[in-house]
Amino acid sequence: MLSKYLKLILTRNIFLYLVCFLLLWRLLDYNALLRNTIPQTLSRLTPPIDYFTEFVDKKDHYNLFILTNCINYHKAVMHFYPVQKAEALGMLGFCYERLGKQSQSIEAYAQAIAANPDYFWPYYNLGVIYYRQGQYSKAADYFLQAIEREPVRTIVLLARSKVYNDVKLSKNNGPYDYLAGLKEGRTEAYILLMDSLSKTANYEQLWNIAIIGIKENPDEQSIFYYYAGLAAFYEKSYQKSAEFLQASLQNNPNNSDAFLYLSMCFQAVGREDLAKEILKKAYLLHEQGSDTIKPYLTAARVRFF
Repeated sequence: MLSKYLKLILTRNIFLYLVCFLLLWRLLDYNALLRNTIPQTLSRLTPPIDYFTEFVDKKDHYNLFILTNCINYHKAVMHFYPVQKAEALGMLGFCYERLGKQSQSIEAYAQAIAANPDYFWPYYNLGVIYYRQGQYSKAADYFLQAIEREPVRTIVLLARSKVYNDVKLSKNNGPYDYLAGLKEGRTEAYILLMDSLSKTANYEQLWNIAIIGIKENPDEQSIFYYYAGLAAFYEKSYQKSAEFLQASLQNNPNNSDAFLYLSMCFQAVGREDLAKEILKKAYLLHEQGSDTIKPYLTAARVRFF
């Protein structure tokens, strides 16, 4: 009887030890299991890698099914890689905007800014969305915040990001140049900011931004000289306005708007004959469709680099 009792106790103990061992092994192996789950989940969700090229190279092209996969993929990246939450949210904002879901896009970009305030593109993209909606005060606010970001911080962010490494892999003939993209984005932010300020009649700030932009953007000085001249005109500094408008026309003699404001400058100071002559040039260029400002403004679109 005693031997049967001892045997029962030993059997139960062995069973308990076995259960404890299995539980311990399971706990120890959990991290390894999670590590294996992450790439498996992301691999299952990842859209065709060359589709990222479609995002960049075709402004208005998208496939609804693949774009939905992109949304699910970047939600998974945000879940598994919380340190890269800002970039994933930025891509979500881009995807939602392409789908026409403006409110969700705005929310995603706002969350991206909260996750990393140094990230240039969410500010830029919110500016573009509000600009295209005609909300120029809001657009100006976000464009101003965009150009205030330190470029180096965004470059470092993109260089370390899984989201942007995916984009790099999508280009068959070499990686995208993020530095060149950021430089282009900053120039566009300046231009759209200046136009937003002109549309809201904030000419003092427009003047200040145009002067800063001339120093930072040597390749696009003509448009900055133009907006400086426009700001000076509305501040009734006609001589200063004429100087900047003439500087703009030296770099771009096809700017009909610059000729128009230059004509009004000379009219304001009583030089009617010269004003009429310059106005004819403005009219002729306008009839020829030589509008050098509008293409910058109508081409504004959300982008992720």
